[in-house]
Amino acid sequence: MKAGVYVHLPFCKRLCHYCDFAKMKEDPELIEKYQHLLLKEMELWFKNNPSVIVETLYFGGGSPSIYPVKYIQQLIDKLRTLTNFSPVEITLEANPWELEMNKIKSWQVLGINRLSVGVQSVSASILKKVGRESPADLLNRLKMAKDSFDILSFDFILGLPGESEKNLEGNLGLIKELFPQHISYYFLDTDHDTPLMKNVHSGKIVLPDAKTMEKLYEQVKSNLSALGYQRYEISSWQRDGMLCKHNVNYWKNGDYIGFGISAGGHFKRLRYVNTTHFEEYERAIAKNLLPRAYSVFNDDLQEDIETLFMSLRLVEGLSFEKLTNSRHKLTLIEALAKKLSGFAIFENGRIHLNEAGFDNSRLVFERILEIREGITDVFST
Repeated sequence: MKAGVYVHLPFCKRLCHYCDFAKMKEDPELIEKYQHLLLKEMELWFKNNPSVIVETLYFGGGSPSIYPVKYIQQLIDKLRTLTNFSPVEITLEANPWELEMNKIKSWQVLGINRLSVGVQSVSASILKKVGRESPADLLNRLKMAKDSFDILSFDFILGLPGESEKNLEGNLGLIKELFPQHISYYFLDTDHDTPLMKNVHSGKIVLPDAKTMEKLYEQVKSNLSALGYQRYEISSWQRDGMLCKHNVNYWKNGDYIGFGISAGGHFKRLRYVNTTHFEEYERAIAKNLLPRAYSVFNDDLQEDIETLFMSLRLVEGLSFEKLTNSRHKLTLIEALAKKLSGFAIFENGRIHLNEAGFDNSRLVFERILEIREGITDVFST
């Protein structure tokens, strides 16, 4: 069976105040211990799934760019021995600080062909407010990366404290100058209990208001379009067909396997998430157990709801043929047409969000959950 593989490398030099991902401060001894656990987790998983064809590989974090190159090589070599390893895309997330020629060349030797750089903002003052720093020679470092990789992606965050039109112009100016193949432009996540949000709730930090955010978001969309980027997902733009194949597999609710703390997976309808705690991760693997915090085999309805949740993030949407041929299918389609009126377009056996749907995606997904609950009630009686 074909699948993507995600490996979570949680170590960081700096702990940014806005980040809610599972992460730990860089520590050589802890990294060495974590490496052994990762290799063991891979052995445990593929012992029962030996025929997986690895199509994409993604190293996320944390800050994978600080992870020792020799350890990344070991992880790749382990996957080669345990799977049919033939990825068309190997992505490494990187911080600008680690964009040095010796590292870049080492990553190339590993076979990494896609680099995703967390720029977040060109404004040093904005980054300082959220516990993040950017090198003074950022542009030169990004140029080195651009010249070295088949696909270069920049990640930005919209809505950090101090966000303004001037800052946005700086971000767009960087895009215009370097013209990477891929852009991810995310809204600041305000739903989690991060250090930044604690400061916001206490009044120490003020975020941009809704009107400002709406205006800036429209500028992001119009400017990226004018530059020739095509939006293919809620927060993702590409040019020349250089979309992220690994992420597209997520969004189509395909099969993927996650390794490391907090990593999730979806394989043959098994949906799971690993523990976020290092000690629990270590204890489970020491007992030859997979380190699950959550694990369930999806029934037809849950599989369809997840497929809708993920696929409606894509501009292309979803063909109803991708839904399971179960007794609830017609009811689900009829409920979608009713609940998502004004937010989605139904044509030729497909559904995809319109502009209003993308701009109100949270409301769309809430309504899908309501549909799920309604169907559960009907078919459980």
